[in-house]
Amino acid sequence: MPHVLLPILTFAAAWGVLVLTPGTETALVIRLGMNVGRRAAFGAALGTGTGLAIWGAGTAFGVSALVAASPKLYLTLEWAGAFYLAYLGIKLLMPSAGAEAMAHADEEARHIGNLASGYQRGLLTTCLNPLVGVFDLTAFAQFIPADVNRVTYSLLLAGVQVVMAVLWYVILAYMAFSLGRVLSSPKVVRGLDVLTGMVFLFFALRLALSGLPT
Repeated sequence: MPHVLLPILTFAAAWGVLVLTPGTETALVIRLGMNVGRRAAFGAALGTGTGLAIWGAGTAFGVSALVAASPKLYLTLEWAGAFYLAYLGIKLLMPSAGAEAMAHADEEARHIGNLASGYQRGLLTTCLNPLVGVFDLTAFAQFIPADVNRVTYSLLLAGVQVVMAVLWYVILAYMAFSLGRVLSSPKVVRGLDVLTGMVFLFFALRLALSGLPT
């Protein structure tokens, strides 16, 4: 039994470091929590968890291996992810973005579609990042004991991955929402939009450059 549990604990520790490292999902949750509402940020957390579950299941059943082995498919996903992040970044950098966010923040926070909207953004951000699949494909193989069912154990690791990520992003969403009520001036909101937009553009550029031939 210990030889089965120890790899899970080790994987959880390694994944925990990655989850705590700021990235596009972190920027998305913080931005939605501070500028739009808690429901949207919670939705993004759940969407990210669903995206991780999809990649994790894909790794367990060999889909991620197919993506990694197919340069064209991998490149398509990379460019789709880069375009999506660039779209979000440019939208946030537009001069009207901050003013519109402030004008409609209260209305949007009460709108039932906020949860669905945040969920969609979190899901797309994670699903359109093939690096998640490559990480799972590489990491899962290192933590699976030799005498267990690989599919079942991979799904278990994916479950650990999803639970840890969702818990962290939900906590982050709550903190961002609480902080947003304090830092609610138009200038601060606009500054956060610009900062988040630059983060999205940075990761879009990095994702696009990684898909260029060497």
